[in-house]
Amino acid sequence: MTVLNVILFLSFWKRWKPSDFGQPAPLHQVVKAVNNRTSGCVDLVWNFGSVTPFPYVWLRDSCLCPDCFHPTTLSRSLRIDQLQVDIEPQSVQNDSAAQQLVVTWPDGHVSRYPHQWLRERSFAKRDVKARRKQLDGPKTVLWDRATMDRHLLHVDYDRLVGGDLATLHDALHHLIVYGLVLVRKAPTDFGAVEEIGETLGHVRPTHYGKTFRVASKVDANNLAYTANELAPHMDLTYYEYMPGVQMLHCISQHIGDGGESIFSDSFHVAEVIRARRPDLFHLLATVPFEFADIGEEAESRSRCRFHKIHERTMFCIDEDGNITQVATNNPVRSYRLNVPLELVKPMYEGLRMFNDLCRHPDNQLTFKMDNGDVAVFNNRRVTHGRLGFTVTEDSQRTLEGGYVDWDDIMCRYRIVTDLLRERP
Repeated sequence: MTVLNVILFLSFWKRWKPSDFGQPAPLHQVVKAVNNRTSGCVDLVWNFGSVTPFPYVWLRDSCLCPDCFHPTTLSRSLRIDQLQVDIEPQSVQNDSAAQQLVVTWPDGHVSRYPHQWLRERSFAKRDVKARRKQLDGPKTVLWDRATMDRHLLHVDYDRLVGGDLATLHDALHHLIVYGLVLVRKAPTDFGAVEEIGETLGHVRPTHYGKTFRVASKVDANNLAYTANELAPHMDLTYYEYMPGVQMLHCISQHIGDGGESIFSDSFHVAEVIRARRPDLFHLLATVPFEFADIGEEAESRSRCRFHKIHERTMFCIDEDGNITQVATNNPVRSYRLNVPLELVKPMYEGLRMFNDLCRHPDNQLTFKMDNGDVAVFNNRRVTHGRLGFTVTEDSQRTLEGGYVDWDDIMCRYRIVTDLLRERP
């Protein structure tokens, strides 16, 4: 267990340990608890006038006693087969002194719930919606070139991997909000990607290895390993669970014309399409493309053959219509288009419009990475590409890349946010 994980556990336990359950909430207090058998809920009446109902079955399932909630794993011990769905309490009491709701069940089992703990789990629609937003972290900010020219965050490598929590928090926050961060002054040899990946979360291996090297070679099995221009794309769209964040470390930059890196905010582009051509937006959000990657990776440790195929829509949206993910990669887009004949031309219209908008100068952030620069970006939002260049004996362009999943990124962000908040 790493030091950061130990700190996380202690910090989490501090907030959850039973001895803290009775601490008073200074602002929100329950003045009355009503056993509402008609609705099957306990209604809590708060000192600010609001009433929040809590279903009987949820209360029994959420008992915090040591028999129902494991105190060291911080997880539920009560099994679902031990739960009576139509259970009703024998009695309900508001312990105002301890700031707790006390429920006695028909079998004599007693459950105690801190008022503040219950408030944080309110079933009110407004509260549920707010909690769901919290899961996503800070609000996303869409950008074009002019916006990112002002907001691109530059982070010092040594401060990032050296344990500076403020630097790590800034990097994670900016990555969530804008989807792109530039780490500067990394060592110009292999290994920095893994260091950054383990700082942000955990490096995710693929069939290209735990990390991969991007350099021109004669027998390239991927267009990235050529000197050709790379159009805007995301990596590994043929994976069902696309890597969330990509890191590209410039170890040696091409000297001369070409080789610039290009980034675009596909969420911004998708919203432009939604505004201008809602019919094409709907099509790209509902009709899937097939992506495939077939070959052999001789340079990875596994020296594996791969045959990856996955079908997905270009745009993923949630129940509220918000864009949550974009997937595009023209070279690995399969020649099998599994759609009705009448949708073929409109699908290509949508592809072309998306591509043209990504490549429009107003939407592209273009710069040539220096040796030691590491671009860290949201692989499900920010397209990346490069200008073509000419390889010579005296000028090679070598990068190392790797991936981190968003689950680990968000986990680390919550940890660091909590630690900074708890500082005196």
